[in-house]
Amino acid sequence: MWTSTLLIAASAAIVVGASLPPVTSAPTDLSSCSAQMDGKLPYYQPQGFNFSGTIRRYYVAAEVETWNYAPSGWDNWLGVPMNESFRAQTWGYLASNTSIGTTYDKALYRGYTGPDFTEQSEQPDWLGFNGPILRGEVGDMIEIMFVNKLDPFYATMHSMGLFYTKDSEGSLYPNGTNEFAPGNAVAPGGCVVYKWLIPPASAPDAGENSKLWAYHSYISMYEDTDAGLTGPVIVYNPGTMNATMAKNREFILFYGDNQESNSFLAMHNVMKYLPGLAGSVMNETSTYPAMQQGNESYWYPQEVNSPLTNVDTSVAANFFPVSCHFTSYTCFEESITDKSQINGFIFSNNPPFSMCINDAAIFYIMDMGFDTHVAHWHGNNVLHNGVMMASVPINPGQMLTTHMTATNPGLWQVICHFNTHLSKGMEAWYRIYAPWEKCPLVPLES
Repeated sequence: MWTSTLLIAASAAIVVGASLPPVTSAPTDLSSCSAQMDGKLPYYQPQGFNFSGTIRRYYVAAEVETWNYAPSGWDNWLGVPMNESFRAQTWGYLASNTSIGTTYDKALYRGYTGPDFTEQSEQPDWLGFNGPILRGEVGDMIEIMFVNKLDPFYATMHSMGLFYTKDSEGSLYPNGTNEFAPGNAVAPGGCVVYKWLIPPASAPDAGENSKLWAYHSYISMYEDTDAGLTGPVIVYNPGTMNATMAKNREFILFYGDNQESNSFLAMHNVMKYLPGLAGSVMNETSTYPAMQQGNESYWYPQEVNSPLTNVDTSVAANFFPVSCHFTSYTCFEESITDKSQINGFIFSNNPPFSMCINDAAIFYIMDMGFDTHVAHWHGNNVLHNGVMMASVPINPGQMLTTHMTATNPGLWQVICHFNTHLSKGMEAWYRIYAPWEKCPLVPLES
């Protein structure tokens, strides 16, 4: 049996002020989960699955990290500082006494180099706030030791596209399993081992050597993904992973509308970044609603996004509109908290996706959120499903694989062609070094 180790997790935020609930919890005992990283196949395998003998091991944790959607302080699409950008002003992206701005605490997946979860594994800077890239070939098993460092929030890893048995589903609903099984919901400070198989049904499309799938937390998908718990999986045909990686620049493009008002960290962010308004937004005397709300265990309710809020006209209208009817949630005006982002960046604040002239590149695109997007690259076209295209539409929950030959040098934009999303900042840089420049990248294999 051959084992590959590519290791993974999410980073810890400092709890600010005694009034804030803890958001980071160090697991006390990981030995039980570490022992389950044993290479044993799940109790059931799908028809047609032929185990290659290869195990791809990952170490992943969910943690809180402070994230800035526009770290340069500039609207790089207009070429002006944020405080001079009419777009940033229009959408409430400037920090004020009624708007958090562009810096929020996010719940993210981050990778580690081993089962002690002490050293984070490297990931490319352009990947942004996405979770680490998981990779494997058809016939492999992906074995993940997952640790939840969030407190008091539950979290999971749910695969979109790979095969899993019920104990590795990572999804919380009345599904016939025992109450509060670790495979359904990982408690704060807890851990679980997921075993995902890559059967032929998860293989790349005909004529392709690779394909994008995804993973995300699924306690309450809306709140979990808006908090930031999403990540990519790339699947390759048998025996082609190393060659595909060596001959192509591979990039992930996550198009998402992150509504920070729906994040299970929404109230935490209000208390940390707008403490003057926290008392107006949250009613701490409220009781838990009878129905399930927010990021909340089905069997063990927890205080996350469920305290009742005071809906009245005394709070600034552009922060907490009178028309807001979500009385069981913290509630912001969408235009202030909705970030139309690519990999966690707005207004081209991303580290560029870089290529040398004539490089082969694969852009893997995924969409999580509430809206359709249209990926468009200035300067170069992409091949999708055998058709050359200038733009590629993508729907929420969808993953696409596209190919580019980097023939046109320059610093270019890759954008969403949906006008509102473009205005909100859904643009990113990509760069192709010209033949008369020295390309600083390691050359691809031919």
